[in-house]
Amino acid sequence: MDVDIGFDDILRDFERDSRPNEANITKLKEDDIQELTQAWISERMSPELLDYKDSLIERLLSRIREQVEYIELNSIELQTQEKDIKLQLMIIESELDRVNFILRSYLRTRNDEDIVKRLSEHETAYMEKHFASLIQLYNSLFLSQLPQHLQALDDTSGGQSMIEEPNFQKPVFLKVLEDIPQNIAIGDEEIELTKGNIYLIRYSAIQKYVHSGDVALI
Repeated sequence: MDVDIGFDDILRDFERDSRPNEANITKLKEDDIQELTQAWISERMSPELLDYKDSLIERLLSRIREQVEYIELNSIELQTQEKDIKLQLMIIESELDRVNFILRSYLRTRNDEDIVKRLSEHETAYMEKHFASLIQLYNSLFLSQLPQHLQALDDTSGGQSMIEEPNFQKPVFLKVLEDIPQNIAIGDEEIELTKGNIYLIRYSAIQKYVHSGDVALI
């Protein structure tokens, strides 16, 4: 038996075995889109701002850039050569539109809420710029005409707050993704959350399980 194996042969075998195949890559992409869709739904249903999906958004944006470049390069090639890839490009463009729609909706939903510590760096910069523009607009329209003590936009005096806070008592629909070891106390009763089941419960009772990913809002 020939045992004279070179280092390059070993390296090639290692790279071949460790490289994910095309089916695995497709599965990872589908999982990311499913995770983004669930994050978007949870943001829409939650009365508070949830944690930003940093790594997920970065992966999706990277793939979007790659697919846009692929479409641009092959669109040029399609015009100069006899190469029938029009259907493939149409499928990729349709998928891009779907992902972009969910991604924009996810980011817009987050910008409508108000917990700064969970905003990404870009979201914080956008919020500060947007708030500065609003103050400038309101000052030019009517705030500058009011007495000084009535010009604040964050006044909480007089028993009426101008700052809208999340309603943690809001009832939400949820699906249990993982077994919950403790029962949920609702008034005088306790509810057991069973994996795979759907419930309607006030948000404050299951808030920590939303953050841990044990339940998903629907």
